[in-house]
Amino acid sequence: MKNILFFLLLVFSSSMSGQCENPILKTISYTNGAEVKTKYCGTLNDRGQRDGYGRLEFINYNLLYKEGVWKNNRLDGIGKTVFSDGQEYEGVYENGKLVEGKFLSAIKDVIWTYEGAFNGNYFQGKGVERIESKNQIKINDGEFFSDKLYEGKETLLYKNSGVEIISNFVKGIPIVVNRNDINSFNVEDIVGASEYTEISLLQRGTIFDAQLAYDVELEINGVKGEWLLDSGAMGFTIGNIMFEKLIANGVNYKDLNKTVKSFGIGGEAYGDLVVLEEVKIGSYVVKNVVATVLDTPTSLLGTGFLLKFSNVIWNMKEKKLTIFK
Repeated sequence: MKNILFFLLLVFSSSMSGQCENPILKTISYTNGAEVKTKYCGTLNDRGQRDGYGRLEFINYNLLYKEGVWKNNRLDGIGKTVFSDGQEYEGVYENGKLVEGKFLSAIKDVIWTYEGAFNGNYFQGKGVERIESKNQIKINDGEFFSDKLYEGKETLLYKNSGVEIISNFVKGIPIVVNRNDINSFNVEDIVGASEYTEISLLQRGTIFDAQLAYDVELEINGVKGEWLLDSGAMGFTIGNIMFEKLIANGVNYKDLNKTVKSFGIGGEAYGDLVVLEEVKIGSYVVKNVVATVLDTPTSLLGTGFLLKFSNVIWNMKEKKLTIFK
């Protein structure tokens, strides 16, 4: 039924634009003191009010026109409102206010749409908002209040890097719940039947030469390597030598086109952020692992990798690392 009314509105608009021989010219006074000249083409009731199908055009005003089903001088039914800057509101009106429909704006290469419930020209109630610019796409889905997402989910995608950030909105406050440029726990990313797996740590140096450290063996695309366990580091890095081996063996990864800065004993280092398809540790295969490729020979395993698991226990005396699914 709603689609039929939209079609009738379109047909009426096309025919009326070419057949309005006697438009009604009038000046409308607003409460803010503005007086705007208008032109109306359409039907009237016995009191001379806009009633039925019609189009009200505004002259030299930020509002271009209102068109649709009128009752007592107000849109009441299927209608459309268009502003001079290109913003459009279209849908179901009740007593002059939009209550359900669509919004469209295309200004300066930013495409902004909304579909759902309205309170006049405000997004209010359940709806979906999408804002796309040159560099990013933002999608808000949930309950809106006065144009703002109040309860629901926001998805932010950066086009140039592929970084995706998902936030939940609670009473208008966003809480980041997931992003693909850092590692976080997701049981679906861990392939393995056992509740936990134990990894034997490889000791290098001793306390007597002040070189005591532990390595963890990982396997990526059939290539085994040793990562220095660094519980004080947030990142998970791949050194240039290891990465060249992985490339030679056809490693599957996604380049996020994002450069990050790392800090260490050697000072600042810049690297490229990638997402590895699979990393094997112990009896587990871990999917979607975020790593930083650095132009240094050392590969580090910090909490940035261990966050992929529900829990981790490091037993230094037994040289064991236990990770839980």
